[in-house]
Parts: sequence; C-alpha cells; structure tokens
Amino acid sequence: MFIPAITGKGHHSYSSIEQQTLVGFDGSVVGAATITPPMLVNMRASKNASAPLSCSIHSLLNIFHQAGKLFWEGKADGLEPEEYVRCASLTSGMPISIVRRLTLGFFPQLLSAMEQFLLLQSPGGLAVFDNYIYQVGEIFVGLVPRGRNAGFIMPGNHPSTHYMWLCALAMKIPLMVRPSYRDVFTPYRLVMSLLEAGLPEDALAFFPGKHELVDTITQATALTVVFGGQEIADRYAGNNHVKVYGPGRSKAVILANADFQEAVDTVYHLIVDNGGRGCINCSAVIVEGNAQELTDAVSALLKQIPVISPLEESAQLGAMTNTTDAESYNSLIDSHLSPDAKEWSAIPGGRIAKIGDVTLMLPTVIEVPSFAHPLFGIELPFPFAVFTSVNSRQEMLVAAQNSLAVVVIGEDEDFSQELLLEPSIDKVFVSGALSTELDPREPHEGFILDFLFQKKAFQAGKMLEQAYSQ
Repeated sequence: MFIPAITGKGHHSYSSIEQQTLVGFDGSVVGAATITPPMLVNMRASKNASAPLSCSIHSLLNIFHQAGKLFWEGKADGLEPEEYVRCASLTSGMPISIVRRLTLGFFPQLLSAMEQFLLLQSPGGLAVFDNYIYQVGEIFVGLVPRGRNAGFIMPGNHPSTHYMWLCALAMKIPLMVRPSYRDVFTPYRLVMSLLEAGLPEDALAFFPGKHELVDTITQATALTVVFGGQEIADRYAGNNHVKVYGPGRSKAVILANADFQEAVDTVYHLIVDNGGRGCINCSAVIVEGNAQELTDAVSALLKQIPVISPLEESAQLGAMTNTTDAESYNSLIDSHLSPDAKEWSAIPGGRIAKIGDVTLMLPTVIEVPSFAHPLFGIELPFPFAVFTSVNSRQEMLVAAQNSLAVVVIGEDEDFSQELLLEPSIDKVFVSGALSTELDPREPHEGFILDFLFQKKAFQAGKMLEQAYSQ
C-alpha cells in the first residue's frame, strides 16, 4: 500500500522519491508513504483559494453524508474496510477492535451528522456559513474566518482526533492536513472518501511528512492546529495563530464519600479504556484520605489484563511501534522514582513485555506521597497512573489543576462547582460520567469554531437588513 500526498487538486497526488516505510508493530512492512518536501507545501499555500469554499453549506454537508457511507463500506483508499482497520492497527499499535470502534464505528456517524455539530457551535444556524452574518435582536454580527486557510498537524495516538479537522472543513475552511506516520491510514481514508463523494477541488491538501513539516505548515497557513507534547506547547505558547492541543494530564478525584467498588471500577476504566492512549485517559488519581486501598485494588485488576497481540479481538493493550519508545518510557519512570514512591504494578520481568517481535508496555500504577512528586502529572501513551492522597478539598482542588478532564467520584455539588470554575480545568465529569467516552458534540478546549472564526460589527441599510433577516 502506497500513500501519496494529495495536493488539493481533486484526486491529483504527489509521490516523492524519498519515501517513509510504514512498519507494523510486529516488524512487518505495511506499505510506504510520501515524504512531502516543504517546497510543495509552500507552493500549495501560495496558490490556495481564498477562504471560504464557494459551495453552499448544504451541498457540502451532503458530500460529508456520502463520504460517511464510503468510509464505512467503500474502498476509496484502495482498501476494503477490514484491510484498512488492520493496517491502522499495525502502524499505530492500537488494538484492532479499538481501531475498528473508533473509526468504522465513529466516522460514518460523525460525517452523516455533521449538521448537528455545526449547529452546536454556530450562533447563527447553518446559514451563517454561507452569508457570514447573524442577527441578535436588532443587531447584526459578522462571523467570518480569521484566515484564508488552516493547517492541522495530527497525532497518531488516537484516531478519533481527526474529527477536529473534519469540523473545520465542514465550516468551509480550506485545509492542509499533515498526518502522523503512526496512523496515516485513517486520515488518508477520510480524505479519499471525501474526494470521491465530490469534495470541491482545492478544499483539502494532505501532506504526509516528517517533523520539519510542522514549522513549514504553521508558517504557510493563516491558522494552525497542532497536536503534540510539552515541547510543542512551549514552542507556540503565546502565538494566537496556532492552537496547541498538548498533554491532557487528565485526573480522577475520589471523594471521601465515594462508593469504594464504584471508585475501583471507574478508575480502572479511566486508565485502560482505548489502550490508555487518549489525552482524556486518567494519568493521575487524587484520593481524599488514604489512597493505599484503592491503589491496591485497581492495580490488581490491571494485572489481570491478558498480554496478547493487539491483532487479537480481545486485546486491551496496545503495542509500541518500536522498542526504543518502550525503553524511553521505562527509563523516564525509573528516573523519577524515589524511595517514598511505591510501584504497585511491579511484576517480575519489569514493565516491558514481549510477544515474539511485539513489544508492549504493561499497565503501571505508582503511589506517591504528594502531588508535588515529579511523577504526578506525567502522561504516557499506555495505561499509566500515579495515585496520591490528600487531606482536604482545598488540596484536592490544587492537585486537580492543569487538567484537560477531571472525573469526580463521590458526591459534592459545591466541590464540583469549584472544579467547573477552575480556569485550568477544561472538562468536568460527575455522577458516573466517564471522560473516556468521547462525545464530539462537547467543547474540547473550546469549540474549533472559536479559534477559526471571529465576530465583527456589521451594519447595513434597511433593504439589506430585511434580506439578512429573512
């Protein structure tokens, strides 16, 4: 299987002389992909059509609806659906059943229901994406793109993240998408399904490439969305033309009145769901009182997860795409361990497991004496969580800060309200809600429309006002 760059001219593609071999977690060669040269990105940007796309919002949504069917049952990318799922599992390391659920079980519905997601974000209904004006009482407000195009630098840890650029495209913003080589198959299938469904020429460019392409795309596009680690977040801090989705550092807080078995079951799922790879997976657990009993019970459950190939349908653990990554994560944990930290998940042979040529990181649970410990807040792409105890709600609130998602187990409406009002926490889940059950209707560090569009004052003569108000 070879994956080219799509240059934004319908189905026209570009194949570089230098190519990236796509290797599965078992060492098999799955295919190859283009290494897009920065020059091609700059050429494409210089010829980019002015935003927004000229087609109507309703015709574009019809294209999305048709693309959903093609993604589900077609082979616009040259692959049968199950062939695609296997390729995506092999290169990403994600268990095959999870890949299937998060792609074939997710994107067709998302593409077919895109109207709902736009209406949730738009203050002026769907018509605003055609005329860029909406009315509030007697006042008219312009809602217009902040730039003529946008770039998306996508990760390879979780396929459902691609819903973000799909929403942006549905808002008629011309895009450049740079996928991760760890999952180039999912965005390529989405792109080819959209093109086969009739997506307008110049609407979308698809540029597989190495890390040097990140800066190229951020400089070539008016607005850029980047997924990455702390280094990326630091690099673009303060740049209002770049929106960074960095480490999630999501947490669970266990109140003293929580039901113990509910806490065990919930925390277990928060750690292990989707292979533990999402930014909304729990990487830290804050327990009011003593964390020891809960830590012991959760780690005992995690030890029971079978260590099998991610290609098996019952697999819950993902594979590392190379041994070097596993060794790096292992060394990172070791470097921060201290005598007062206890590793509950420790088993003979260590955290790295081998099944033939397949390398996996085993679930890892560590208890630390304080949320000030250097391990607390570290996020890793496998089931990994650090537990700690606190003695007061005020301590718990401080420990929960700087989180994408916080799940509250136990009942306290006042404390849940405090978490909701904490600016450094983006999502709060209470009363049994799980952060790992992704709902694309919800804001994720705000709605993407809030980054891509701006509001402007607009006044018009009476005749125009009557036309806009109809």
